[in-house]
Amino acid sequence: MSVQKRGMRELSRNRSGSIAIIGSLVLFAIFGVVGLSVDFARGSSAKSALQAAADAAALGGARTVGTPAQREAAATAMFNANLPSGHDLKSVVLTPTNIVLDGTSSGYRVAATAQVPATFGSIFGMNDISVSVVSEANGGIRTPTEVVLVLDTTASMAGWKMTTLKEAATSMIDDLNALSTAANPIRYGVVPFSQYVNVGMANRNKLWMNVPADWTETVTPGCYDEPEGGWINCVQTPRSGTCYSDGVPYTCTWTDWSCQPAGPMKKVCPAPYQVQHRWYGCAGSRNYPLNIRDENYGTRIPGVLDVSCGAEMLDLTTSATNVKNHIAALITNGDTYIPSGLIWGWRMLTPQDPLAGKAITPADDVRKFMILMTDGLNTRSPSYPSNEGWDGAQANTLTSEVCANIAADKTNAIRIYSIAFDVTDAATKTILQNCATASGGQFFDAKNAVDFKAVFKEIGGKISELRLSR
Repeated sequence: MSVQKRGMRELSRNRSGSIAIIGSLVLFAIFGVVGLSVDFARGSSAKSALQAAADAAALGGARTVGTPAQREAAATAMFNANLPSGHDLKSVVLTPTNIVLDGTSSGYRVAATAQVPATFGSIFGMNDISVSVVSEANGGIRTPTEVVLVLDTTASMAGWKMTTLKEAATSMIDDLNALSTAANPIRYGVVPFSQYVNVGMANRNKLWMNVPADWTETVTPGCYDEPEGGWINCVQTPRSGTCYSDGVPYTCTWTDWSCQPAGPMKKVCPAPYQVQHRWYGCAGSRNYPLNIRDENYGTRIPGVLDVSCGAEMLDLTTSATNVKNHIAALITNGDTYIPSGLIWGWRMLTPQDPLAGKAITPADDVRKFMILMTDGLNTRSPSYPSNEGWDGAQANTLTSEVCANIAADKTNAIRIYSIAFDVTDAATKTILQNCATASGGQFFDAKNAVDFKAVFKEIGGKISELRLSR
């Protein structure tokens, strides 16, 4: 073989070996780049999860009214509750910071760092990927705000439900007031309702009310027979059965009497007596469709004599103390007619008569909220001007119509948060849900006292204007 041929064969073998080495290096580089891309994608996903937990923590700390330690505890609890377990985060460090504005706790800042174990990066000496995030939530109610609490105070709310309502509403007012600025304090109103709303005796002679004059009736009772010697050999028979309080069944007991006459019967005719017919502040219903509209008060609202209707409403006020005292004094009374509360809550939030909400103008924005809560279905309906009917289906229809009219009132832009408190009736829940969502608000289904208090906390957070600033 010639020297030339042997040289060519040797060169060919050297080139093949070089190509193999270069190919291996290229494959290793490609594998490394792909591996690092996977690691960095995992790191990016973990950072997003860490950011979401930090955002929840910042909002949790900012909406908590209390000491810096209490705000930190709330932020830490929210962070831990929202920190996912599927991103292999380790060495997590949370640094919460209370933000103070004008000497008062305002926003809240959270910084968080963590390590994400690298799968492929360790080949290149990179065992962990560091991720860090910052979140800051700022609060403080700086926009003029009106909040009207439309509260079911019917007989079925007696006991633990009323206690829970008072505690939840009072706590929310404390939370909101702590976040309100002195320049634009929140105005609160309270509308307790049953089948009527007590508008207050002081409003009797207002141009928008039509209250009959109190009057005295002389009643001549009918005659009846009774034995000259009275009744003897009386036997008491205990009885029990099912009674209803605002549509809620309960076991009740009573006694039946069986007696014998002693002597011949004689006719007894009692003397005439006087009955006082009075107004106690209860407002009835205008004829349809004015009973579902906030307009045309030339047709005045009827006052209904001889009925009681619980605590009177409290018109909008900046005094949180007055509002809390009013809530503390609420009592239970009567049956449920939800439109009575809705229409007066609407009236309280609009600037025209009969009540005094602030007008929304381009120069003066006002946020308006109605919190509507009930513990049951409509058990009463209008009998015009009274609300003494028993047509629940009619009352449901009127409830939906009032809600639709409030949602259509774009001038006042009232947002409704509705709460079903221990309600089992599906139709009522649907009505409340539609009422809230149509106005841009939200429906809450509170099944017990713990749920109910949490709902009021959440609504307070939504009203408080908290927002993430970074």
